Amino acid sequence: MEQDQNELPTIVYVDENLDALEDFGTDAKKSGLFSSIVLLSPEPRLDDMIAALMELKFEALVSDFRLADAAPVDYNGAQLVERFGRVRQDFPCFIRTSYEREALHEAEDVNTVYAKEDQVSQDIRPLLERVGLQVTRHRRQVEAWTAELSELLEQDRSKLSADAIDRILALDAWLESGLGSDDSMPGPSKRSVLENNVFEGRQALIAETERLVADIRKTLDE
Repeated sequence: MEQDQNELPTIVYVDENLDALEDFGTDAKKSGLFSSIVLLSPEPRLDDMIAALMELKFEALVSDFRLADAAPVDYNGAQLVERFGRVRQDFPCFIRTSYEREALHEAEDVNTVYAKEDQVSQDIRPLLERVGLQVTRHRRQVEAWTAELSELLEQDRSKLSADAIDRILALDAWLESGLGSDDSMPGPSKRSVLENNVFEGRQALIAETERLVADIRKTLDE
């Protein structure tokens, strides 16, 4: 069944080769699996590349492996994916490469590596389908954890068990990482507020967490 265009994800592809960027964009658009394909040339420095990605709204990242082949870049696709994964935990990321063995040795997760086809066949449909499936899995996980966090927040806060507090903190941390939040209350402070039953602090923490849940649901609905 064909998906509603509004439900299709936006993806980012990073490659130093302009022709490769254009070819990927054309193939991804023809696939009908994405609402938008953002094509980016790599920034020279990794920190700047991460900053550029954080300015965008998308649901999957695909990067060429050897980003320095035709550009002055001080990192490769494996390093880009690994660093972005620190900011967006469990985010769908893929490394596309003609140097599979080298990429497998460099990659933190070998499952992110996807070999390019040979020069005779350049069909990237299998990769694109895999990206789409990973986005769907990621969406479902976010929805499940958001629902679980909402249920925990509805409990009597003065009677939260130690296990419930641990679970709230774990879910809150994961969801914040998924959104790339960097201005939230530190984890130890959240635990102290929850365990010590300080009413005003708890209310502020709960309000902050509920705003996070609302932001996630808004993102999923858009």
